[in-house]
Amino acid sequence: MYWLTMILGIAMAIAPYLLGYRDNTIAMWSSVLLGAVVAVVSIYEGMDAKHAKWEWWVVGIAGVVAVLAPFVFGFNTLTMALWTLVVLGILAVILAGYEVFFAEQPV
Repeated sequence: MYWLTMILGIAMAIAPYLLGYRDNTIAMWSSVLLGAVVAVVSIYEGMDAKHAKWEWWVVGIAGVVAVLAPFVFGFNTLTMALWTLVVLGILAVILAGYEVFFAEQPV
């Protein structure tokens, strides 16, 4: 499932450029940095033979931060940035939560 969160991270990172909110510096960097964290940690999870759960915790926390960022940093009036980060953040939390709490771990 790491590939799915990797796609979410990449989508979050490139969203400011595709959806036109790159002019707002805080919104752009929030999206780019959180997306990069999700993507890099997901790639690491895919290459890690141990399959530890800490990677999924990082993805989940980044998802929560993505949901809260528009409100904390004050760009919640930018509709495109708001919905992009909220939707992708919620999806990241759901996928990470599934992996942490419900997915079977290899023995």
